[in-house]
Amino acid sequence: MRMRLVLCVALALTFWVASSAASVKPQMFSLLEVDTSFVPIGGWNESSNRPPAIGQGFAFGGVLYKWAGAKRGKAVGRIAAMCTRATTTHFLCDGSLFLPGGVIELQAPVGLEGEGAFDVSIVGGTGAYAGARGFMRSTPIGGDDSSKSGLAIHLL
Repeated sequence: MRMRLVLCVALALTFWVASSAASVKPQMFSLLEVDTSFVPIGGWNESSNRPPAIGQGFAFGGVLYKWAGAKRGKAVGRIAAMCTRATTTHFLCDGSLFLPGGVIELQAPVGLEGEGAFDVSIVGGTGAYAGARGFMRSTPIGGDDSSKSGLAIHLL
């Protein structure tokens, strides 16, 4: 009898964990990122005209807006991220998108040149985004000195 009860509880927990991990429905939405802060870390001096050394990097944050092509909508959240130079060619970046209903967690290697669009892995989340998987395409908008990027979020 006890073994049956343990088996029933184990099956119920397995079903609950599997269903909660798959609770995020596939969807795609776009955001505009406008960076508002940039802080060098690990002793790197951004004005030195040289890239960070391995182990150095930067942290940044900004505001997220609804985005429909070229039209900026209302503010819907914020971004916070940190990138550390890990090799001669790449940074390792971790970030969070704080949105209504939860947080989307991001992680990616990013090339040192940092030019053009690049993909970032969605590795999890909280709240409405618990168990989220997919990718985010980040596309710089404007010139080299622009603090704006278009973000296309693909939840799978």
